[in-house]
Amino acid sequence: MSAWYLRAKAFKKRVGIEVVSTVAGRSLTLGMGWIGYVSVGGLLLGDLLAKTTMFFSMLFSGFHQHSSKLWFRFSWARIRSVAWEYREYPFYVMPTAYLNTLAGQVPIFLLSTGFGVSTVGLYAFSTSLLELPINLLGNAVAPLFLQKAIETQQQEPERLKQICLDLYNKLFYLGLLPFGIITIFGDWIFSFVFGSRWAQAGLFTSYLGYYYMFKLASYAANPLYTVLHRQRTALLGTVLLVLTRTGSLLLGLSLQSLKIGMLLFGMSSLVVTFLVDMNILYLLHVQVLRLAIRSLLLMALTTVVLWCLRAGFETLFV
Repeated sequence: MSAWYLRAKAFKKRVGIEVVSTVAGRSLTLGMGWIGYVSVGGLLLGDLLAKTTMFFSMLFSGFHQHSSKLWFRFSWARIRSVAWEYREYPFYVMPTAYLNTLAGQVPIFLLSTGFGVSTVGLYAFSTSLLELPINLLGNAVAPLFLQKAIETQQQEPERLKQICLDLYNKLFYLGLLPFGIITIFGDWIFSFVFGSRWAQAGLFTSYLGYYYMFKLASYAANPLYTVLHRQRTALLGTVLLVLTRTGSLLLGLSLQSLKIGMLLFGMSSLVVTFLVDMNILYLLHVQVLRLAIRSLLLMALTTVVLWCLRAGFETLFV
């Protein structure tokens, strides 16, 4: 159904459904945590509400009026032709999807093994908040950009480079300050908003803040693997992400240091995501060295300014 809204160019409806579903699910999760129901059940119920809301919203927002066309307007010959043209697609896209899921689940498996289920709960809570802007902005923008990128590649391929670069810069600048604040002040924010028992979750957001900034910006690059038929490259990037994440946490486990494990986990996720973004932009003949230096310098400058601000607050009020 999601693809149908994209094909029909019902962008406003699709974005609205994405926003409402995400807000509904996260609100339930946060609300249950706020009232003191600290359990994995809150996360599961929030995810269930989000998916249920999205399913019925998409079904009854126009799709149901056209669903009969699926059964009468198709050609078996055309289906076979398209299947043969994209015969390599499932061999790369399906493993990439499963490995992306594994990359998200690796911390749960390893943290529960070495540091207990309470640590997993804190991690899940912190990432659920970090994912909120990603889901609201990134997941809403990515399908629209994919459709626009495919059209541009077919009609005006010379414009694809500039369109991608413009979106990348906008998403990067949009996430720079908010995720910078989360990185530097994460433990303070969580302690103030949710109470001191959630300070550790705030530290997790600090370790992961800039990774999520680049993850947001990557929504301007990831769809291009499909447009340029580079799914194999996307698969290799996902494999690298799984390996580096696993290695980081295993090192933390071997040292019996949660802090080192999570810090390396955040840094390795950031580095791999950044390199994957630069790779796809390089395929478009963007001057990635200049872009990479500028992005890293802006991130470093933001970090220094916010860290000095934190040091000043600590001097005045602690």
